[in-house]
Amino acid sequence: MVTVARLAGVSVGTVFNVVNDAAAVRPATRKKVEAAIRTLSFHPNTLPLSPIAATRPAFIRTPRDDLPQLIVVGAVSVDYTAMLSVLPHRNDRSTARSIEKSLGGPAANTAVFAAALADQFPVTVELVTTLGDDGDSDWVLEELRQKNVDTAAVRRQVNQRISRCIVLVERNGSRTILNEPVTLLASDLARYAGRATKQRRCLHLDGSQVDHLLRTVLDMGRSGTILSLQMTDLPAELHTTKHLAKLINHFDLVFLNRDVVQDATRCRGGLAPVVEAALALVRNIGPKGTMILTLGEDGALIISPDRREPIHVPGLAAHVVDTTGAGDAFAGAFLSVWLNTGDAITAARYANAAGAFAVSVEGTQNSVPTAALLQRLLEVAVRAPQELDGIVRYNPADAAIPT
Repeated sequence: MVTVARLAGVSVGTVFNVVNDAAAVRPATRKKVEAAIRTLSFHPNTLPLSPIAATRPAFIRTPRDDLPQLIVVGAVSVDYTAMLSVLPHRNDRSTARSIEKSLGGPAANTAVFAAALADQFPVTVELVTTLGDDGDSDWVLEELRQKNVDTAAVRRQVNQRISRCIVLVERNGSRTILNEPVTLLASDLARYAGRATKQRRCLHLDGSQVDHLLRTVLDMGRSGTILSLQMTDLPAELHTTKHLAKLINHFDLVFLNRDVVQDATRCRGGLAPVVEAALALVRNIGPKGTMILTLGEDGALIISPDRREPIHVPGLAAHVVDTTGAGDAFAGAFLSVWLNTGDAITAARYANAAGAFAVSVEGTQNSVPTAALLQRLLEVAVRAPQELDGIVRYNPADAAIPT
């Protein structure tokens, strides 16, 4: 919308009025706007914004030193999710049950789920990413504002559009994802470098940005910032035990899933072999921080350097509709709870509930739970029965286990 306004030589508000028939526009002005729309092949958003929202550069929360600060760094996109019976074959033409547009991307998902738990575990959530100056980017900023995510650190690129992602979801919940790359710069973190704060500050890095930002992130860690890494979107060339060992040693929290473990260790088989491979990897490293091995419906394994045995926090049974973003939901909930309590087990319980909730709905952010809703889910949901030999299983009926 901003680009259309520039080409037509009018205000964004005028473009908004033409697109949405929101107010009378002079015929000559309307012709200029319509000509610009045709030239740019602009497709108006189906969820229009007010002209005020469309020109808002960012949402900036009033700083609160009494709350933990979570800085989420990584990719944001507009997702188009198609619900299918089965994935089509090459050269096929299929009809989807529905195709929905939503806010997506690992960083956005993590930030939104963390911010949603403010009813019991409040954190100041700030997002570092890059957007364009198109209408979809304006819409994303408004979505993030409504979900209480601070966007002051978002970099907007002139004459560019936001990254898009196509998600094909089959009836059994399996999904295939096609996404455009997002590349952040070290300068995107400049506002945080060397800046003292009274808050407990945590930077959570989307694995896709490790190549570009690792040195800058580690500098922040040396200044007292807690460093957290989501390994799900690591570049494929980093899926080796050597690279994983190096990364794990740099971070205070590491979220590692079974797919990355299998790729790096060449482990094949069920749950138990994957867990054994992950434990062997950690024993050889001696990590400085806590590692959380996410196991989908089987829950999560907490591996801490100050514990002799890992703790298995069982997952919750869920009706799987769409698994997209489940790991991001887990990470966002975990970070929100952990930054408030310091208790990794409690954080993993809420994170398991967030992951189970996320897979039970279409689209990661179409419905985002509060902490109260997750607490209720933990009270009534059936726990997955998986047992792991030689692993301490957390039982919520037991006394709290200190971290």
